[in-house]
Amino acid sequence: MKSNHTKVTAASLLVTLGIVFGDIGTSPLYVMSAIFGKNVITSDLVLGGLSCIFWTLTLQATFKYVSLTLRADNHGEGGVLSLYSLIRRTAPQWMIYVAMLGCAALLADGMITPAISLTASVEGLKSLTDSVPVLPIVIIILVGLFTFQQFGTDKIGKSFGPIMLVWFSMLFILGIISMGHNWNVLKAINPMYAYNILTMHPGAWVIVGAVFLSVTGAEAMYADLGHVGKTNIRITWIFVKTSLLVNYFGQGAWALEHMDGQMLNGLNPFFELMPRWFVGTGVVIAACASVVASQALISGSFSLINEAVKLETWFRVQILYPSKHRQQIFIPMINHILFIGSVTIVLYFQTSLAMEAVYGMALNFTMLSTTLLLMFFLRHKLHWDWIRVGLLTTLFLGIELSFLAANAHKLAHGAGFTMVLMIFFIAVMVIHYLAKHVLLRKKKFVDIHQYEDIITDVSSDMAIPKYATNIVYLTSAYSVHRMEKQILKSIYQKQPKRADAYWLLHFNETEVPFQQEYDFYEIIKGKIFRLDFNLGYKVKPNVREMFSNAVEELNKKGIIDLRNRYESLRRHNVSADFLFIVMRNTFNLDSDSPISEIFLLNAYSLLQRIEEPPEQYLGIDRNSLLVEYIALR
Repeated sequence: MKSNHTKVTAASLLVTLGIVFGDIGTSPLYVMSAIFGKNVITSDLVLGGLSCIFWTLTLQATFKYVSLTLRADNHGEGGVLSLYSLIRRTAPQWMIYVAMLGCAALLADGMITPAISLTASVEGLKSLTDSVPVLPIVIIILVGLFTFQQFGTDKIGKSFGPIMLVWFSMLFILGIISMGHNWNVLKAINPMYAYNILTMHPGAWVIVGAVFLSVTGAEAMYADLGHVGKTNIRITWIFVKTSLLVNYFGQGAWALEHMDGQMLNGLNPFFELMPRWFVGTGVVIAACASVVASQALISGSFSLINEAVKLETWFRVQILYPSKHRQQIFIPMINHILFIGSVTIVLYFQTSLAMEAVYGMALNFTMLSTTLLLMFFLRHKLHWDWIRVGLLTTLFLGIELSFLAANAHKLAHGAGFTMVLMIFFIAVMVIHYLAKHVLLRKKKFVDIHQYEDIITDVSSDMAIPKYATNIVYLTSAYSVHRMEKQILKSIYQKQPKRADAYWLLHFNETEVPFQQEYDFYEIIKGKIFRLDFNLGYKVKPNVREMFSNAVEELNKKGIIDLRNRYESLRRHNVSADFLFIVMRNTFNLDSDSPISEIFLLNAYSLLQRIEEPPEQYLGIDRNSLLVEYIALR
């Protein structure tokens, strides 16, 4: 179900602040300190860095995401996989790999956001005393954050908006007070300062890599489209961008006023804007904002995997609903992966300054993926001419490839960690996707009508013990009049399964996020029926609920007869019984199989050991379930 916050009200704008802008909103904690790094602070460095931030936020965040990408509204939903779902019928087949790359990169770099934002927040206490145990505090917060996921965010989530309103207000106030001491920083709006530092500063590429950190949360503006709507995001972005820029410029003014000709030597410009008496309060507010940012990222990762499972680019995982809102999900396996990754990053890198050196590398690939997907959307969905599409694509690819080149130096400082994670995630996605297609090719499908006589004879043969009144098979055949040969053999070979009626159950994944409809077919009158459920890529199949509702509706309309075939049970209004038969695939690889196929299916078999069984994922009642194993050659 869609959010009710798509209308523009004061409450919806407040919710938008809490849901969408946590990641990009906490960037001031570490961006300016990353730009200054170990450089001697000069007017050229400060103004050049600020100019780069201003134009990066303008071109990437405002122009690309807020203005253009939010137009890729997939029935109210956004995100890299949602964008792919919009264009997959017209885009080349290889675009699925572009979408996988973007998804894997988001998951990989996403582990760093809770680590770096929380560490940078708690480090603010060091401005009061150097003896603050930063790492233990951060680990405790992370343990609480990830443990809390299983209970949902219904109650505490209502505080996210007010927390971020306080946070952005604090950014603005601290920044404007500091700017009052040196209004010359406003000259940085002139793009010549950015050009000069990029062409003349010896550490230009390092600065560009640091500037990229200012837009690492831009992707969230599109990913969270379904929660709040594009209008709320666009209106709120005006306030958010203003607060961010004022704070960045305030940090620049402080640097020119107090650190000209010096190095930071461990100081964080963000916390230096605060009066000493306010630092403790400021750290608490920063930590709360970081928790909100982390929560948004964790929830986004759950949604991303849920969509990937529906698109068959990730293996089935246990998906729980910790609150009354089915849109709010919890995936234990992903929660554990993110927790272990975040804690490992904190323990290994130990300081936010060290984490800055690895942050953003993988996320660069997400932005590149979005740009390529957006190009096809603008061309094939909005029907823009190739000239406009080409110019925009060239602009964004030029900016993002420059950031990628600048971030490449981070590989020597630990960014290889996130790159390995990204490669691991995309390898899992590619293996699962390709293996599913190989197995589908190995399945043999037959025309149901060619075997109509034998199915009817088995159903009518009283010498065969009745297996069930209705037997339901899951089928992957897209054609209504075809089914797997293995289903046919299950009916009449070895132990014949006599039933009054046989059902074929099929699930189609549609590009409409929350679509939930079905089509009914009577293939052989009174004997073989088929139900096709057309589900959006955000809807998890639930056979127990969906199938029951569908057959009851068909029964009420008089299309089928659900009365029990046993007279004794019919007198007591006991409904007819249904037995669901799920066929699990096994595969025998011989020496004639291609090496690539052997490797692919062996890797896929490892994923099968940890994925959720199909009957459990589909929500089939175990009391009416039979699992059969079929070998594919």
